[in-house]
Amino acid sequence: MSRQTGGCLCGRVTYRVDGPLRDVIHCHCFNCRKVSGNFVASSGSATSDLVIADEDHSLRWYDLGYARYGFCSTCGSSLFWQGAEHTDRTSIQAGSLDDASSVSLMGVWFANDAQAHVTIDHSVPQFAGNDEGDDV
Repeated sequence: MSRQTGGCLCGRVTYRVDGPLRDVIHCHCFNCRKVSGNFVASSGSATSDLVIADEDHSLRWYDLGYARYGFCSTCGSSLFWQGAEHTDRTSIQAGSLDDASSVSLMGVWFANDAQAHVTIDHSVPQFAGNDEGDDV
């Protein structure tokens, strides 16, 4: 069984994943660009494999109804996102992992919405939305 760890910039919210991580998806949709300041690079796991430590109750969820985004209310780090129809899976911001060497890029969602300064890796599958490929 693999075990990965990660957390926010200030260290108030940490987590471990007691199971496999999904490879990384880059998402260029409007919401992901706004939540990250560029685009989201996220891995993911079964929600039941994700153990969050948050003694100070710094983790907050911004809920849009169809998706929610988890972030540290102290330092602002974006950590998670979860689709309302897929609560059994939680996406994990790849940059918040302590060691992301076990995952690689598997695809690009909303590739046509990427901003002009972003170069898309054409060697990986690209999708017009997020309805193709893995759910989260």
